[in-house]
Amino acid sequence: MANPFFSAMGGSNRPQGGSRNLAPALLQHIQGFQGNPMEQLQSKLNSGEMSQQQYNQLRGMAENIVRQMMGVLPH
Repeated sequence: MANPFFSAMGGSNRPQGGSRNLAPALLQHIQGFQGNPMEQLQSKLNSGEMSQQQYNQLRGMAENIVRQMMGVLPH
């Protein structure tokens, strides 16, 4: 099964070498997302589609993004 986030970010069709602004693609992915993300993650954990280690890794990356955004966004 293809990774929907990887596909939404351009997958293997992204340009080589140059930097890429992921914000528009990320916003489009977020706007098109259906359902509760926590329920979907729990479902993936329960079904074995995602390991606890993968979940912990994803959570760590998400927390890092939030910290970075909080440093940039006005309070």
